[in-house]
Amino acid sequence: MTDTATGIEARARSTRTETPSGRKSRDTAISDSVSSPDRVVDAIVQGIRLGRYVPGQKLIEADLSDELNLNRTPVREAFKRLAVEGIVTLTRHRGAYIRALTRAEADETLVVLEVLTGLMARLAAEAASRGGHGERIRQAYERLKIYKDRQRADIDNIDKRRHFYDTLAELGGNPQLARILPTMQIHLLRLQVQPYTTAAGLSEQLRDYAEITEAVLAGNARRAERAMRKHIRRARARYLRLPDEAFRMPDGEGWRESVVSGRRPGFR
Repeated sequence: MTDTATGIEARARSTRTETPSGRKSRDTAISDSVSSPDRVVDAIVQGIRLGRYVPGQKLIEADLSDELNLNRTPVREAFKRLAVEGIVTLTRHRGAYIRALTRAEADETLVVLEVLTGLMARLAAEAASRGGHGERIRQAYERLKIYKDRQRADIDNIDKRRHFYDTLAELGGNPQLARILPTMQIHLLRLQVQPYTTAAGLSEQLRDYAEITEAVLAGNARRAERAMRKHIRRARARYLRLPDEAFRMPDGEGWRESVVSGRRPGFR
């Protein structure tokens, strides 16, 4: 993994939300000490995490330049860096867009994730068996249980799922695994398929998370890994059943509205 990738994934894991008043907290503010392209990368990563930017949405150079009080050169440099990491798609005549994965790319990503997240669950269970803070994974699961009777997922659900995986990674205590995981690509894929998530799909996810949580708390590494890998295989099966429109380049504005409302987005 490149140094750029490491930095972007670190920012993806450390992005903060705003306070209820709308002011950025001390942890949220982008440091003035970072380079101008880094500031743009940070702003885009935060925007993706908060649902401001979604798969297929066009990034406007002028808007980012004005927002961050920068000229357009660092904005273009940031676009190039994010394109290298598979977060932005650059087209010659249409500009920069938040990447939308193809069906094949989504499936390939999940093949890799099955192995990495299975290892993550195994390491977390091993840590719990040695007296680690396994209760934290129960707390992360409890945050997801509010979706038990929901009909559709939303941005908050995606954030809580991220927290569940982040907690597993932290419990496992292997920082290299956290560095290898393609955090932003995972987040983008979740955003992309979210409008197609059904109540049955949500229920299946929660059952899987409950099984993973139980195995980790029991310190059963083998069962935890098996449960996680089964969870990812089920996700692959669900994605294979999605219509082709889920993997086309969407209209970003319609897609963002669908993330909030639960309605499926419009497509060109």
